[in-house]
Amino acid sequence: MDVTKSLGLDRLAYGGDYNPEQWSPEVWQTDVRLMREAGVNLVTVGVFSWARLEPAPGEFDFGWLDEVLDLLHSHGIAVDLATATASPPPWLVRQYPDVLPVDAHGTRLEFGSRQSYCPSSPVWRSHVVRFCRAMAERYGDHPAVRLWHISNEYGDELSRCWCDESARAFRGWLQQRYGSIDALNEAWGTSFWSQYYTDFGQIEPPRATTGPINPAQRLDFERFSSDALRELFAGEAEVLREVTPGIPVTTNFMGVFRPADY
Repeated sequence: MDVTKSLGLDRLAYGGDYNPEQWSPEVWQTDVRLMREAGVNLVTVGVFSWARLEPAPGEFDFGWLDEVLDLLHSHGIAVDLATATASPPPWLVRQYPDVLPVDAHGTRLEFGSRQSYCPSSPVWRSHVVRFCRAMAERYGDHPAVRLWHISNEYGDELSRCWCDESARAFRGWLQQRYGSIDALNEAWGTSFWSQYYTDFGQIEPPRATTGPINPAQRLDFERFSSDALRELFAGEAEVLREVTPGIPVTTNFMGVFRPADY
């Protein structure tokens, strides 16, 4: 399949990320003119704009993004539109503080960087799907939109969470993987150092401990954590394919990135 033609482009797709929300609207016209001079014909927009698009729960401000997409389209520049779910808005983590991730020492990490969320949090997942649907319903028919860009660089700042919700999800993942506690004990070699389990409820993520951690437990937690990120992606992809079945869905990888199983 000719991917270029499938995106409605007459030549090789060329461009990069564009973050107009970080600049004054007065420079947008200049931005687009310079893009055209450079031969840019496809840009990714909106990756970290959730807080600008939904500044308060259920209160949307799409006007500025409408203007940006219209401007790009009028100059022949196509858009890979992000679902804007790469990082939560401040109001979400203040209303639901348990969404914030916890490190291996049990410390809940603060808001202020990016990817400030627990991948296994049901609250986070429900808000991601809700906002993704709002984006799809708003922009699914916009002529500039040729691709959907889900979230961003899964696992880059946050690939693991050791909170209680992650522990619950990890135990469920283990039960599905092994079927029985005896099978898990056999796979993990738990007779070593008196680690023998009699119930899945006794298992926690490999948090900081007194010494070396069972390597089989750590490996399974790596697998579980990668699967949790993939489930986040799949949740949004399902919504986008339902609402906008004619628009391709993608996300971005980061070369030989170990924390997520590409």
